[in-house]
Amino acid sequence: GKTITYIVATTPGGGYDTYGRLIARYLQKYLTGSRVIVKNVPGAGNIIGANQIYAARPDGLTIGMFNTGLIYDQLIHRNGVQFDLTKFSWIGKAASEGRALLIANASGLKSFDDMLKTKAPIKFAASGIGAASYNDTRILADALHLNVQIINGFTGNEGEMSMLRGEVAAQVGSVDSLEQFVKNGHGFWGLSLSGSADELPGVPRASSYVKDARGKQMLALLQALSEMGRLTAGP
Repeated sequence: GKTITYIVATTPGGGYDTYGRLIARYLQKYLTGSRVIVKNVPGAGNIIGANQIYAARPDGLTIGMFNTGLIYDQLIHRNGVQFDLTKFSWIGKAASEGRALLIANASGLKSFDDMLKTKAPIKFAASGIGAASYNDTRILADALHLNVQIINGFTGNEGEMSMLRGEVAAQVGSVDSLEQFVKNGHGFWGLSLSGSADELPGVPRASSYVKDARGKQMLALLQALSEMGRLTAGP
């Protein structure tokens, strides 16, 4: 007879929303007599939704999902963070996901090597400052000495739509969220950021381009976060 609110800290339509709604459907099935409502709470690179989950009454009726890129925000003490990731109730993980660099066909680029040769800043789509896509792009640009211009504010599948319109050239994200874009012939994988050689066979790996110790440390952090995707948490 209880209603559970499952907060998704993004707009509808993207990978986190898809996972959240899939999880909510089965929660309702197996928690007999319950009602599970998905509530989208986007904003500030998932910070607003994560804050709401953290501040909720710990009665089991408010749980949710947010971008694990918030680890970065806590490390650097970003303004607006009102949570402590070490004090969430970690409930479960739906997937471990490889992350990759997606390049749009409309960009005119044919490979990651073309990116390295480009002198003008390359426009990357990203969520709000603080989200994984933003931080991953910053880390990748620094570790691989890429000249990038990050365009913020894209949530859900808005980044792919911008790539189709030719507004941005590339995007960093999880493979399962972006693979349909590739299957539909709109783009290609430029670089695999995963630590696993089995992820995206035939695609160049970021580790092969990193030469210095600092770059390798930064890439290792990025790879570690890809192992913590799609987590469900409570207060």
